[in-house]
Amino acid sequence: MKRFLAVVTSVAALACFAMAEDGGRGNNNSNNNGNNGGFEGQLIGSSPNEHVAGVASGGAPWVVGQSEFNVSSNGRVQVQIRGLLLTGTGTTGPVTMVDASVACGDVVAGTTGAVMLTTLGNASINDMVTLPSPCIAPTLLIRVAATTTGPVTGGPFIAINGIVAGNNNNNNNSQLGDH
Repeated sequence: MKRFLAVVTSVAALACFAMAEDGGRGNNNSNNNGNNGGFEGQLIGSSPNEHVAGVASGGAPWVVGQSEFNVSSNGRVQVQIRGLLLTGTGTTGPVTMVDASVACGDVVAGTTGAVMLTTLGNASINDMVTLPSPCIAPTLLIRVAATTTGPVTGGPFIAINGIVAGNNNNNNNSQLGDH
């Protein structure tokens, strides 16, 4: 429950930070890449029994290494995932592919195409989704798209944007940019 509250608090804090950063004009263009707004941040692993935008988390806890994302206001989703692994085994288990869903408010607005998840838990997503305008309280969910038994439709999320309390790692050297 504490982790779920931390995730909800993180989402709200990110939304407030984005509005404060641009004076509430809806143009969180802190990386000056010409995308006319959007949001960016880091990913954290999920815990069982969490629900965000109607999507359940996976049945086991996940951890993620230094991973970051950028979602532009035109719907470009760029995600670099490193070390997305099951906490108990240090492996990706049966998960072979992931996708990214952007939720606005409490509704999934769009989902990217699926990409391969390496055995080290690494993946890169660079795709477009259609977003409403405005997209209030955006959230990025990394979801299971396929396992060793085949594709998964509407899979659970195993990572989400968030802030880990006490983590002062303000990585402003983003490796993401317009591609």
